[in-house]
Amino acid sequence: MRKSVSWLPGNKGGMSSTRVFGVALDEVTRTRTPCGHDVPLLVQHIVQYIENHGRLDLEGLFLVNSNTERVDWLRQRYDSGEGVELEEDGDLPSAVSLLRLFLQELPEPLITMEIQTHLLHIHQDYSSEEAVYSSMKFLLQQLPQLSFS
Repeated sequence: MRKSVSWLPGNKGGMSSTRVFGVALDEVTRTRTPCGHDVPLLVQHIVQYIENHGRLDLEGLFLVNSNTERVDWLRQRYDSGEGVELEEDGDLPSAVSLLRLFLQELPEPLITMEIQTHLLHIHQDYSSEEAVYSSMKFLLQQLPQLSFS
């Protein structure tokens, strides 16, 4: 299996005051993502680890709890720009928890409140599966490009 090491751009080997957790997605993407990518390196790194050690479509994957101390330690390493080797320092539950934590701590949700409200009402408003699918697709296309990526 490939060794997975994450160095956040601009921080290689050093400390930085720029965090990645709890920071607006556009800021993280602008300062901590290689040019040409819309998805923050932290997210790419964690998703790659999850894909290599589990399956993203595994039922209940995001309900798994992990060791809180390990997740806090890994979070601090990502926030300080240290190299994070999930192969050695993490496990599947901690990787999933890190991704969930990153998404939960975004100041603005990936799916805007307006779209969330519409998504919740779709099943009530439409009876056919095709109409639900079509409406969901339309709503998700209304997301800001950064959230859609």
